[in-house]
Order: sequence, then C-alpha cells, then structure tokens
Amino acid sequence: MCNSVFNEDPDLKALSATEIIPTPTLMKTSHRILLVEDDKDDQDFFIDAMNDIGSALLYDIVNNGKEAIERLKDSGRLPTLIFMDINMPLMNGMQCLEAMRKNPDTMNIPVVILSTSPAQKEQAQYLGANAYIEKSSNYKTLRCQLEEMINLDFIKDKFIANQTFQNGLAGNTALC
Repeated sequence: MCNSVFNEDPDLKALSATEIIPTPTLMKTSHRILLVEDDKDDQDFFIDAMNDIGSALLYDIVNNGKEAIERLKDSGRLPTLIFMDINMPLMNGMQCLEAMRKNPDTMNIPVVILSTSPAQKEQAQYLGANAYIEKSSNYKTLRCQLEEMINLDFIKDKFIANQTFQNGLAGNTALC
C-alpha cells in the first residue's frame, strides 16, 4: 500500500485500518465510494489499487447486496459512486442494482459492475448499471480501470461509460 496523507471526514463511519483509503490532502474532486464485494482477497486488491489513485475515499465495504441496501438506507450521507460485484450471497449484485434503481434516494448513484462474468453485461446495463469492469488479476490494469471510472462524469460521458459494456474498458486506460 502507498503511504499518503489521510483526510479526515467527520461524516464517515469508523472503519478498520485495512478499509481506510488514504487520500491526498490537496485534491480537486473527492468521491465517496462504496464497495459491494464478498471476496476478502478482491476487497484487499481493490483497497490497494484505491490507495494509489488518491482522488477518492473508500468510505465503506459491504459483503453483499442486502448489506448494501441496508447501509444505503441507514446512511446520512450516500456514496457518490458504487463498485459492485455480481455473484454474492443473500442478495446478488443484479438484485441489489434493481432495488437501488427503484428507490428515489439511490436511483441516480452511479454503479460500476465488477465481475469475472462477461455474460451478464447486457443484464447489468438493462438494470441500470452505469459501467462494467471485468475483474482483472493485474494490479496496474485494475488501478487504471478504477481511476478511469472515478474520474468519469457519468452524465457528460455517458457514451464513454456505455463503451465498457462492449469491451470492458472505457478506452483511456492506455493513459494510466
């Protein structure tokens, strides 16, 4: 993990040391990110990649869609971006996405699907996912994909985000 200066946000819930993402003090934009992922190794890999990005704060990690819905319902401050796995116990990512899109409080939060299953891209897009990233075991690839999604304006750059459903990338990862 990278060493960097921590920003303290009094509105954020306390997390364990492995779940806090260092964020540079001087940043142009700050995103509050929720990771919905049941696999501990994938959570750790995501955290390591986020530590190198610095333009976002991972403010919570939940292990399945049911926990995500509960956290969103109980949160006084919603995330600005959600990265969500598909295959999880209790409530999978597709069920969670569908429930989020039906709720006026969460329907406009951008959701990026993280999955090893490219067969579900079309369903994810149909249910309202904003982008799709095929999980990579390559650290640099994952970091670049996450950084690109974090820096994407999902309203202005909808066409770019939609490209991820075709090829898994928005097209600018070569710049990372």
